[in-house]
Amino acid sequence: MSEKDGSDLESVYTVGMAYMTGSGRPLDYREGIKYLQKAADGGFVPAIRDLAVAYLNGLGVPPNAEKAYPLMKTASDALDPNAMYHLALMYETGAGVERDLYEALRLMAYSAGMNFTGAAEEADRIEGEIDGERKRRLFSRPILKLEISDVDIEAVCCKSMLDAAVAKDVYVDETYMGPMLLTEDENGDEAAITECPFCKTKAVRVRRDKKY
Repeated sequence: MSEKDGSDLESVYTVGMAYMTGSGRPLDYREGIKYLQKAADGGFVPAIRDLAVAYLNGLGVPPNAEKAYPLMKTASDALDPNAMYHLALMYETGAGVERDLYEALRLMAYSAGMNFTGAAEEADRIEGEIDGERKRRLFSRPILKLEISDVDIEAVCCKSMLDAAVAKDVYVDETYMGPMLLTEDENGDEAAITECPFCKTKAVRVRRDKKY
């Protein structure tokens, strides 16, 4: 696409948003959608994002989270921090996609890293949700084995490990070698481990959806 084409799409998008917001033009969601759709069809990322928002909120179109999801993901994959923010909330609530708090946190953290307004606070809130679910999950499962998935500790081997997992003194995170069980060494540096630091039970990899 030429620079002129991109400029034309931006102009189309601007007209569409004027109708969607009632700023400079009469408020008319249906007319705004026509312009947003045209700019989105041309690949203009803000238009793709805001068309997704329209589907989420039923502005000028019937509300449809399933239609919103691929549009929002396209804009998010293009590193639009606003789209990452909205897509994170979709993953958190399961709107148009299977609920996934870990993916919600990942996306919200990226949005926060790009200084999108409110994303840092939302990331902290979602992390709190994950912490609460982890605690409930671990307390409900037998204390027999140390099992980890690609995103978290799924079961623990001893009471000391249970306390450490709940306190996040031991946790699962992404590394250059893939997801690993991590803790801090004596110098306070992050260190990968393969066994429980208390009872020495070896960590076993399991699927996140394993049934207990």
